[in-house]
Amino acid sequence: MAADAWSAAGCGFMAGVVTHPAARGRGLARAVCGFVLDALVRRYGRAALMVLTGNAPAIATYEHLGMTKRLFEAAHIPSR
Repeated sequence: MAADAWSAAGCGFMAGVVTHPAARGRGLARAVCGFVLDALVRRYGRAALMVLTGNAPAIATYEHLGMTKRLFEAAHIPSR
């Protein structure tokens, strides 16, 4: 599963990417993400998503689809 989420003028944003564990390794994520990314790029001109740096299978899928990494950090506010 993958969805168009929080897209805005100039950039489509894909989120909600998940593959059931029993269905992994069959190329389904690549097919679904490719479909969504193609639609986002046609509509917005470019597409983006966020992925954890430790999620090597997902990163490999996105790179196979032509995406490149742009690392950024998020703020963490410790609880008081």
